[in-house]
Amino acid sequence: MLDIFFLSYSETNAEKNWSSLVERFPYAKRLHGICGVHRAHQLLAECAETDFYFVIDGDNLIHKEFSFEVTFKPDPRSLYVWRARNSVNDLVYGFGGIKLYNKSLFKNETSVGPDVATTITPHYVPVMVEASTTAFNATPLEAWRGAFRESAKLTQNILKNPKDSASSDRLQTWLTVGAQKPNGSWCLQGAQQGHEFAKDSLSSGSTLHKINDFQWLQNEFLKIQNLTQITTDSPSLLGLYS
Repeated sequence: MLDIFFLSYSETNAEKNWSSLVERFPYAKRLHGICGVHRAHQLLAECAETDFYFVIDGDNLIHKEFSFEVTFKPDPRSLYVWRARNSVNDLVYGFGGIKLYNKSLFKNETSVGPDVATTITPHYVPVMVEASTTAFNATPLEAWRGAFRESAKLTQNILKNPKDSASSDRLQTWLTVGAQKPNGSWCLQGAQQGHEFAKDSLSSGSTLHKINDFQWLQNEFLKIQNLTQITTDSPSLLGLYS
């Protein structure tokens, strides 16, 4: 049996998802409340007792038919990512998906980009099995934050490789689909603002590392939430912040 780690920070539905996971897989372990996405993943590698180990995000609900079986021989140099269904726009790809890491990926590393999963190794391998649902939209903040981060990453991919049609199609869906879902309007707003943030950052020569600073993200959301409240409560100010 490979180690199974449940990685949570402040997700509203983390306790429910953890209970569901540990009921089926009582040997699963949990790491909670670590500031910094990269630091949290480093700690997981240090805590792992098996060379390969699974990582599940706190807002990820495992499908009943998924059993953590690895039906292939994994390569230590590769990262494997199962498909997850997006609870807002129904996209099915690696966003929020279950990951299979090898401890060696975190040894002697020099630098990791804003997306740990796609920069820790050039050998990113999608596993074409839908294994979970990423329910990242439990609150306005979580919906906005998840969309902001993912849209920024997709925009970076497109700007670096304009022929990346998969990223272009996914970004278009993030920007336009799901308004009717719980906190869907916050998701669409976060996607648009993450898209603009990535364009501004890359044009100025800066990086996207702020998208992994959850305190910064919360502060940015609170600013936007306050502006939204002003425009809602004060019709005379409508359009000032468009």
